Amino acid sequence: MRDNMEQARIRRNLLDAGMNEADIIRCIELLDEKKFTELEKLLTKHRLALLDSVHKYNAHIDCLDYFTHTLKRS
Repeated sequence: MRDNMEQARIRRNLLDAGMNEADIIRCIELLDEKKFTELEKLLTKHRLALLDSVHKYNAHIDCLDYFTHTLKRS
């Protein structure tokens, strides 16, 4: 098992990345069990979910920008 300071840093990093508590616990378990392939899959899944959110909100911003542009032309 990792020492408390290292585990706290890992937990803080994953929290800052928006990961939920259950997935954080699972990540720490996978690290302790040295199941790095499974850990990478979990991290990649979370990353892709974040990227999907970015794309969704970027589309919203594009719509607002277009609307603002059309208002200025009127």
